[in-house]
Amino acid sequence: MKPTNKIVAGAIALAVAVVVVVVTVMLKGPSWQKRAQERHQKSILANLTAEQAVALCGTPILDEIQASQSTVTRRLVIRNDYALAVELDFAAPASEPQKWRLTEVQDPSGEIKYQSPASQIGVLPCLDAKQEKKPHPKP
Repeated sequence: MKPTNKIVAGAIALAVAVVVVVVTVMLKGPSWQKRAQERHQKSILANLTAEQAVALCGTPILDEIQASQSTVTRRLVIRNDYALAVELDFAAPASEPQKWRLTEVQDPSGEIKYQSPASQIGVLPCLDAKQEKKPHPKP
């Protein structure tokens, strides 16, 4: 085989490999991106504390703490971008009150419960510090 033919054959093989990679990325890319976003949302919620929620979303319209013998609970009600009230419920063992964990996200009436990480972040997008901030419209 002539050197020119080897170069052409190598270029064709490289082009085929590039096409295979591009097609794979185009087909698998959306599902990879969705899984990465789901992992990101779960990570935010798994590590979220009441203090972080206040720092990210602003002063709550309600912040109440209740203590029992075994558990301390904290209820925050925060207004989202659409002026809807969203309740975040946190709990911590009374022996370790600094170890808050998010237990529930719902509307304050309790009628609507946001159960999936996507819906929880969706109703309060301010919880995702990495999310791009939308510019406020000028009056």
